[in-house]
Amino acid sequence: MNINRISKKWVILSLLCLTLDGHAQSNREGVMATLEKTSVEYVEDADTPPAYADGGKALLEYLRKNLKYPSSAKDMHVEGRVLISYVVDKEGKATNIVPLSFNKCKETDGKSIPQVALEKEMEKSKMKPKAQQAYLQAVRDIITESIRIISQMPPAEQPAMKDGEPVCFKMAMPITFKGK
Repeated sequence: MNINRISKKWVILSLLCLTLDGHAQSNREGVMATLEKTSVEYVEDADTPPAYADGGKALLEYLRKNLKYPSSAKDMHVEGRVLISYVVDKEGKATNIVPLSFNKCKETDGKSIPQVALEKEMEKSKMKPKAQQAYLQAVRDIITESIRIISQMPPAEQPAMKDGEPVCFKMAMPITFKGK
């Protein structure tokens, strides 16, 4: 069995892409606690991946109904895609949730994802310091909402299986925020 330790670098398996056309506010209570980087063993080559109700239709419906476009992002017209990595544990629950990127901006040289995204945005247009802070907060809120939605999603009906045994399995999900 090929077992790896979770680290900051992730092997990415795309699951689905979700577009949000909502106008609700982000709820950040308890979300940041999910960023704890605990060590868990997982496989990359399960015989069967985790199975969600109705072939994933119920999961998509949950995401569409519960994902909230943060008002800070809406006000700043910040749109984009967050790539979230997580592990589906042996009970089918999402654990070890980590944001990998926002609009292809990743943590680099000690800079956070929002800081890298701001630098990329400033290459296109000049922003005053107050607008820069608002942009940073909007990106943080989008990332926080992405973590929240993954941390609260319903568990898989069946976890990944390897040699007839349930195993922890690494996944990634792109979540797109787009206003109307």
